[in-house]
Amino acid sequence: MALTKVVLLCIQNKKQLTITHDQIYKHFSQYGQIEKILIFEKTQIWKVFLETKNKETAQNLIKLCNNNILNSDNQLRMQLYPSNLENVTFSDSNLAGKDYSKSKEKRDSYNSTDDEQTSVGSQSEQIPNINSTKNYQQNIQQSIYQYQQHLQQRLYEQQVLQMRLQTQSLDLQVPDYINTIVSTQWVEQFVQLGKLLQTQYLLQYQLIDNYINYIKQESANALSEIQNQQRQQQQLQQQLQINTLNQIYHIDQQEKSRVIVAKSFDDSVTSIDMLYNIFSIYGNIDKMVYQKDKSTLLVEYHLQKCADQCIEKLNNIVFQGQTLQITYSILQEITFLDELEELGLVEKTFYEERFIGSEATNRYKPKNSFIAASPNDTIFLMNLSNELLNINALQPLLETEIVDYKFYEDPKQKHSCALKFKTVEDAMLFLAKNHGKVMADRKILMTFSKKPM
Repeated sequence: MALTKVVLLCIQNKKQLTITHDQIYKHFSQYGQIEKILIFEKTQIWKVFLETKNKETAQNLIKLCNNNILNSDNQLRMQLYPSNLENVTFSDSNLAGKDYSKSKEKRDSYNSTDDEQTSVGSQSEQIPNINSTKNYQQNIQQSIYQYQQHLQQRLYEQQVLQMRLQTQSLDLQVPDYINTIVSTQWVEQFVQLGKLLQTQYLLQYQLIDNYINYIKQESANALSEIQNQQRQQQQLQQQLQINTLNQIYHIDQQEKSRVIVAKSFDDSVTSIDMLYNIFSIYGNIDKMVYQKDKSTLLVEYHLQKCADQCIEKLNNIVFQGQTLQITYSILQEITFLDELEELGLVEKTFYEERFIGSEATNRYKPKNSFIAASPNDTIFLMNLSNELLNINALQPLLETEIVDYKFYEDPKQKHSCALKFKTVEDAMLFLAKNHGKVMADRKILMTFSKKPM
């Protein structure tokens, strides 16, 4: 569901083909009125804001046009996402934007060519349905103000009645000299009248006291209702942001990418270092993003064949009791949440751990050709020193029992060892925790053995 009448359009354009505003307008105007188009990023994925006539039109575009292709070109596949922007604004001199609401001629000109530049401007982001929510809260706050005015008036009336009751009590005490000048009957009538007035004042006092309690309760109810509305609005906004991030980050598709999406980790015991130790087996990594609270990992490999190999070897493997689900991402490169937040596409509400690769962190030399083994029960350790050529020296690393082992001596004193575990899952956990650790002044390197014992 769209947040506003503005929609974010992402167009895959790996070959950097020319795309004009009018081509975009021609495609989407079949499904509803398009007011403005702003192209603000031209990389392998072009990013465009579409401002439609209303929110319903925006929802219709997302429903009907998601995953469409532009200009009948399969290389120009499109994805649509909700946006937080209320509308799109740009200056007349900004060629990156085009306003189709100004004239009928502009809306019908499909074949013009634009000299486009990247620029974006927008009004500040709004909470979904913020106007109706604000009006509702203002009405409740106005009711609370009226309750408070009534309360002050009733408290004043209550004080007046208290004074009258006190005065009336005094009036009921008839002075002795009155008895000498008036009849007894008149005195009795006077006292009876005083008692009636006193009863009347007591009843009024009770009614006002009840009304004061009612006003206080209504004020408390109104405040509670405002707080509930605010909580519901906040939850709605967070859910919409979650949905937007899921669409931007985690859409599975058949087309290949250097970026893979891996899900279903036990976030209570899995760290980004452990994941790097596993996923780097299949190629050098440029970037990683671990959204721990969502148990989701994005990995951008340096080469496409590395991403292919990772999916082939790791998908559906059980790691720490969870079956890993690994697919290609819609992204061709990883964009950190901070960068998306700066563009106004999302509001960062998630904490993400990140890794940025370099030559120092690469497992493999750039020109080396390799095929890594699938996960199995045998881990191959490399770069061992003479001090580590016995199983007792490696014992501090072993948390689970091993079935077998074998050492391989090297003339250059870069010895190696194969350790066989009871299960593949035990072997994976050992590698994830210990690859890259330093023992006896040597950094121990680990991978899955190509020849399991």
